[in-house]
Amino acid sequence: MKPKISIVIPFYFGMKDWQFFLTRCLESIEKQTFKDYEIILIKHSTMPVTSNRVIESAKGDIIKVLYVDDWLEDNNYLQTLYRAFEEGATWVITSATTNSSPHVTNDMEAGNNKLGSPSALAFFNQGKDNLLFDENLSWVLDIDLYKRMLEKYGMPTILTNIKVGIGVGDHQMTNILTEEQKLKEFNYLKEKYE
Repeated sequence: MKPKISIVIPFYFGMKDWQFFLTRCLESIEKQTFKDYEIILIKHSTMPVTSNRVIESAKGDIIKVLYVDDWLEDNNYLQTLYRAFEEGATWVITSATTNSSPHVTNDMEAGNNKLGSPSALAFFNQGKDNLLFDENLSWVLDIDLYKRMLEKYGMPTILTNIKVGIGVGDHQMTNILTEEQKLKEFNYLKEKYE
């Protein structure tokens, strides 16, 4: 039977402390009051490639992205999320422990991302028509995807009554990539949206 929600959990080879993160992530899902979901977990090469593979594998009506180092903070997270889609949402951003007031900015492609981590994202499953992450990006892959979602679907439904926990630490791309690599990604984005 087709699940209502596909929780897609990507992670990449060499991720520091992944066993701890995976346990915390899965335990937060197990505590959910909403039970009509599947979990798709793929460990692969890079974060954008792996993120796309889990999205492409999703069978549920709704795709909920949840990076392995993050978790669902509220036990009613999935129930509240599902209700938003029942009420007509196409894509949803929720608050996070690092971003309690997500909102859209006009200069997102310049790095002003106030929507937050991909783990705050859920969207209606369009099958082969799903927008995917740009596999040329590792650090600002969320900004690029959000920009394209805005162009295709309009404004997201923003839920601040539930949140995801964000695993902050030296394992994050922000701390792994060099300043040169980050600048290269911003220049790529700038050229893409000029």
